[in-house]
Amino acid sequence: MSQVLYRFMREDDHPTVKTMYAELDAYLRTLNVRLPEPENPAQAWLDSYVRTLGRYSQVHVAVMDGAVVGFMLSRVRRVPEHWGGVLVGQLSDMWVAPEARRFGVGRELSRLAINWLRDQGTHSVELQIVSDNAASLKLYDTLGFKHELIQVRMLWDEYLEPPPPDNAAYE
Repeated sequence: MSQVLYRFMREDDHPTVKTMYAELDAYLRTLNVRLPEPENPAQAWLDSYVRTLGRYSQVHVAVMDGAVVGFMLSRVRRVPEHWGGVLVGQLSDMWVAPEARRFGVGRELSRLAINWLRDQGTHSVELQIVSDNAASLKLYDTLGFKHELIQVRMLWDEYLEPPPPDNAAYE
């Protein structure tokens, strides 16, 4: 088994990580993600956080045999005042190349990201998982995450508009 080196992403990793993100995006779309796909999702993803790296976001990478084989993005955000206004860590967007799977890379990337978020003084850590992604659900269950919210989406052509009640009046 090859040794795996873990570190923060560097600028020279951007092309590889963007390629891996494109693979992640394509995979998530097979799991019923129903949001529009931008022209270049990987570049849009990188642009969404790169200016906050080291302050409010971080990307951990895994390197095997000199090549990046996995990454995970973590971010810090503030929840609204009516939920306490605290800083919350957010795990998102993890990908491990097929040749590096089953070596604990995803678990270690998650551990490093969680610890980085704790070091940032966050109250807790959250993440969203596509409901059909059983492997991710299992991983985060084993790390102690508790299911808290359910997100649902309806596309307009799926809307089943109910008729107004008989006693409805409108101005």
